[in-house]
Amino acid sequence: NRTSESQHLCGSEIPRVYCIVWEGKPMRKMFSVLHYEYKMQFKRLVTWGVLLVATALSLLDNFPSAGNLARLEFLNEPAYFVYRIVSLDSLVLLFGLMFLLAGRIPIDTKTGMKSLLMSSALRKWQYVLGKLLGGFLYVFSMQCIFLLLNTTIYFIAAPFEISLIECIAPLIKAIFVSLVPTSLFVSFCSIALPGMIDIRLFYILAAILFGFNATYVGSAEAMPFYLITSGDLVRLIWVHPRWPFVDMGSVIANGFFLVGSGLVFGSLLFLKHKFWRSE
Repeated sequence: NRTSESQHLCGSEIPRVYCIVWEGKPMRKMFSVLHYEYKMQFKRLVTWGVLLVATALSLLDNFPSAGNLARLEFLNEPAYFVYRIVSLDSLVLLFGLMFLLAGRIPIDTKTGMKSLLMSSALRKWQYVLGKLLGGFLYVFSMQCIFLLLNTTIYFIAAPFEISLIECIAPLIKAIFVSLVPTSLFVSFCSIALPGMIDIRLFYILAAILFGFNATYVGSAEAMPFYLITSGDLVRLIWVHPRWPFVDMGSVIANGFFLVGSGLVFGSLLFLKHKFWRSE
């Protein structure tokens, strides 16, 4: 009896939002899981701690002070500022968000939440898709807040005149060419992989990947396609005037790596046997 089962489960310690996913249309159940994941992450103080630390480090590096303007030749160009924030400083934010997202499915398993959800009318695809999309929207939102916060401070503090359109244009470019693919890659990998392998192994692999990205030195030549934030995809935001050529093949390869890898890893949860009830 679905009604009595729902009442029984809602009487347990399942968060209230999970108690409503047993009734209603299939998509509504998925959106309930998505809403819970998204809302829960934003309530965590550590989320805002990661954002503040990343913003502080970014401003130390890019604030339009006399010292930074003398050190960075093109810092007086808003497009360069956005390019630099996205390609270098957003890596710190993404690294922190990756660790925050990694425990979502293991926690459900460890606390018994997953078993309770499996005993309900909730299907595997609703649970997995809600988790993945909730994580994606969370990472994307945090990156947007990070970029908007930095750009607003830059616009207000710059000791030279800047038009609003000069800031808006590179922001729109950054959202589509960088924030969307990197958010998909980080969120889907962070949620899916710890659901299939030991989370400690995932932490090690994530640290190696981000460490390599952080230490890789930029070049006027085509960048490796497997870079997260500093691949050739971000050159669509700003191009160095001395090296105006953009290798579109490398740009496409970087985009396919980020989007394709995220989708592949996310799909593995749907394909993994024994992840849900016997089907």
